[in-house]
Amino acid sequence: MYLRDRYLGSFVGGLWAILTPLSMLLLFTFVFGFVFKARLPGADTTLAYAIWLICGYGPWLAMNESLIASTNSIVSGSTLVKNIPMNTATLPLAATLMGLVPLVVSLVFLFVLVVVDGNALTWHLVVLPVWIFLHFLFAAGVGFVLSSLNVFIRDVSQALPTLLMMMMFLTPIFYSIDMFPEPVRAVSEFNPIHVIVSGYRDIVLQGHFPSLLNTLYLLVLAPAVFAGGVVVFRRLKPYFDSRL
Repeated sequence: MYLRDRYLGSFVGGLWAILTPLSMLLLFTFVFGFVFKARLPGADTTLAYAIWLICGYGPWLAMNESLIASTNSIVSGSTLVKNIPMNTATLPLAATLMGLVPLVVSLVFLFVLVVVDGNALTWHLVVLPVWIFLHFLFAAGVGFVLSSLNVFIRDVSQALPTLLMMMMFLTPIFYSIDMFPEPVRAVSEFNPIHVIVSGYRDIVLQGHFPSLLNTLYLLVLAPAVFAGGVVVFRRLKPYFDSRL
């Protein structure tokens, strides 16, 4: 529904959901792999940094898409909420899954780059679906809270893109966490986005499982945030009709 409504009337239609992230990934690969030729320490090729960057940017792009779509889901679906008997929670939940599109595009593009750069994908990819599930469980919990608040405070949806951009640069996506000052680094270790991104990089690029600490952290945090989001959503849901 969200794909159809977003690209309604366009010639290419839902293919824009693939073409948009793909164009950004191609641009990053060209700029950092062939123009700036940025190198990772110890790497033999200029593609290594572009691969490392995309492995972090792809999950971030998915999180960004999930949170923006879920935040707007109740307000944009106000007609459904007020006029059709339905489980309203399916709106932010379905919107959260919109992030799967840029994530899948990013991962496929990443796998191709890894192979082109002369590296092999390892069997540790078997845990990737579990990591993706925890990623979207966390995103869904945050989405429930933001979609509820946006019904009452419409500024939430207006401020969110700016806040997400700030969060992107406060998360080690374009640079290593080792580049942060020590006090900032200590706090950043607990940044959920950093933990999620690090897991993708461990599985796809490093060929090993995410660290035990990060895994336990996300195994506790993601269900807790999801449960908390559901509670907030249910508490505020009875007041939606009066504000839509």
